[in-house]
Amino acid sequence: MISNKNIFWLSLSLFSILLFESLSQERSRAIDVSRLELLHADLSRGYLENGLPLKILEGNVHARQDTLELFCDRAIYDETNKILHLMGKIRMYRGKDTLLAREARYFEESKIAVAEGEVRVFRPAQEMKSDYLEYSYKNDHIRATGNLFLHDRENQAFITADQGEYLPEKNFSYVKEKAHFWRIDSTSSDTIHIYSRQMEYQFASNRQAIANDSVRILQKNLLATCDSAVYQLDQDIIFLKSNPVATQENNKITGDEMQLILKDRELERIVVTGKAQAVSTLDSLLNKEDRLEGREIVIFISDRKIKEIHAISNARSYYHLKEKTEDRGINVASADTIKAFLWENELDSIAVIGGAQGIYYPQDYKGKILQE
Repeated sequence: MISNKNIFWLSLSLFSILLFESLSQERSRAIDVSRLELLHADLSRGYLENGLPLKILEGNVHARQDTLELFCDRAIYDETNKILHLMGKIRMYRGKDTLLAREARYFEESKIAVAEGEVRVFRPAQEMKSDYLEYSYKNDHIRATGNLFLHDRENQAFITADQGEYLPEKNFSYVKEKAHFWRIDSTSSDTIHIYSRQMEYQFASNRQAIANDSVRILQKNLLATCDSAVYQLDQDIIFLKSNPVATQENNKITGDEMQLILKDRELERIVVTGKAQAVSTLDSLLNKEDRLEGREIVIFISDRKIKEIHAISNARSYYHLKEKTEDRGINVASADTIKAFLWENELDSIAVIGGAQGIYYPQDYKGKILQE
C-alpha cells in the first residue's frame, strides 16, 4: 500500500511539473508576443470612443516592440485591440531596414504593419516603393500593391508592376500585372527592357529575373518575344524558351530556344538552337527575302548591327546576290556550315564549308528555283 506521506510527495511532484510547464508556456508566449512600449510623446491623453479606451499621442511620438523602433508625428493607441495608428512622417527602423509612409497601422500581437501613402522600404542596396504595403515583422513577408517599384542598386536593376510580394525564405520577389524589368548598361547609354504579365526576381548570389506569359524584350532596334525568359544577371545572358522570335531591323530569327548574350549589357550575340532560321526581308511587296537555316545559328552583332550569321550543322541558305546595286541572281546552297557576312544590313559575301552543294540561278532565270 502507498502511504499518505508518499501520496503527498507524489502530488507535490506532479504539481511542480505542471507549474513548471505552465511557467515555460507563459515565458514562451511572452517571448512571442512582447509588449509594445510607448516611450515618448510631447503630449499624451486618454479618452473613450464607443466604450474603447484610446490613448492620443502627439509630437515626436516614439514606440518600440522588440528591436522595431516606430516614430511619427501623431498616433492613436487602441489599448483593447492593441493597434497603434501612426500618422505624419512615419519611420520604422529594425536593424538596417527602414520603412517610411504617410499613414500606417501597427498590430502589436501579429507584428504586422499596414502602411499607405508614398510607402518606401530601404534595405542594404535595395529599395521598394508602393501605394499600399503589408509588412510582417515576424517573418519579413512583404505584400505591396499600387505603383510597385523595386530597385537593386548593386546590379542597376529595376522592376515595376501593379502588385507583388517579397518572400525572404525563398530569397525572391514575385510581381504581376504589367511587370516591367529594366537594366541600364555600364555606360548608362543603353537599357535592356523585359515586359511580361508575371515576373520573379531572385536575390540569391546568382541574381536572375524570370519572366513568364507574353514576354517582350527590347533594346534599341531589337525586339524579342517568347512565353518564358530567364535573365542571368551575373552572366549577362537572357535565355528565351517556348516560341522565341527576335527581330532586328529587317531580320527575323526563330528557333526552339534562343540566347541573347550581352557584353556590358549591350547585345553582342544571338544563339538559336533547334529548327534555327534567320530571314532577311529585302522587299516585302515582292515577298523577296534571304534565308539561312541550320540546327544552330549564331548571329554576331556590333554597334547594334548584324555583322555575321553562322548556320551550323545541316546548314541551308537561299540568298539574292548583288554587285553594287544590280541584282545578280540567287544562290541556293547546303553544307555543314554556312557563314553569311553583312555590310550595312545587306549581304556582302557567303562562305560555304564542308560537304558543300549549291546551285546558282542567274538573274534572267525563268524556271523553278529549288529551295533545299
